[in-house]
Amino acid sequence: MSQTKYEVSEEKTSEKWMTNADNQSIFCRYWGDDAGITKPSALVFIAHGAAEHCLWYGELAAQLIQKNLYVFAHDHIGHGQSEGARVHIDDFDYYVRDVFQHIEDVQKKFDADIPCFIIGHSMGGAISIMAAMKRPTFFKGVVLIAPAIIPSPDAVSPLKIHVGRVLARVCPQCPVIYLDKDKVSRDPAVIQKYADDPLVHHGGLKAKWGLCMINTLKYIEDHLTDITWPFLNLHGDEDKIVDVQGSREMDEKAQSKDKTLKIYPKHYHQLHNEPESDGAKVREDIINWITERL
Repeated sequence: MSQTKYEVSEEKTSEKWMTNADNQSIFCRYWGDDAGITKPSALVFIAHGAAEHCLWYGELAAQLIQKNLYVFAHDHIGHGQSEGARVHIDDFDYYVRDVFQHIEDVQKKFDADIPCFIIGHSMGGAISIMAAMKRPTFFKGVVLIAPAIIPSPDAVSPLKIHVGRVLARVCPQCPVIYLDKDKVSRDPAVIQKYADDPLVHHGGLKAKWGLCMINTLKYIEDHLTDITWPFLNLHGDEDKIVDVQGSREMDEKAQSKDKTLKIYPKHYHQLHNEPESDGAKVREDIINWITERL
């Protein structure tokens, strides 16, 4: 199987490659294998956000596996070490399709009735919502970290949306949106790590990707009342990348009997990577919510 320019040791059983339906190589990470978990209490798939990659979730994964949870993830197509034009997509459902393929591959290793949770951040939150909407009984629970439901007007103006719609037809891979790294976290060390990471896409988000994203968010917003599955939704009230109002609307409109919304004061976009005890508290809230449902 072909690899990207970032090499992965073939000796590591915790890092492998998956070939998706479009014959693209997808980089996969299995923290559950690091811990030698063979009889997990549950599976936990992590869906990362736009421009980043799955290795950003190592700290959260390390804490989850201590609870006998088999944690795994992959770099979405066009992200990190996976193949595909950088942050470009022709159909948002390709992300969802790959998630189900990966989870179902892992399920074959364990008992058929093992519960599965999904954790999604930002764009990964939208992927998680779409996956759960498509198969409402598939997940035991959905954890959303600053999920993309309504884009922040600070990041995506109506003018940018209009320009993006035009460019998506004539120049689909033209960059139209640039993420402000200083809005990722309040922690200077996290911002520097983000800036220095060669696997993070530091160029602009592409026009066609943006159009697919906007259409997906519109679908999610229009179908919030269809949601019946359990979820934990976490958001910072100073998130300048994804609007916290989307999470509030989801909590108000979802029909789920088991739903929790937590708004963290002064927190930015990567709640789990906020400084000192703030990020630790978010990770603790995630772990507790999952383990309470086993």
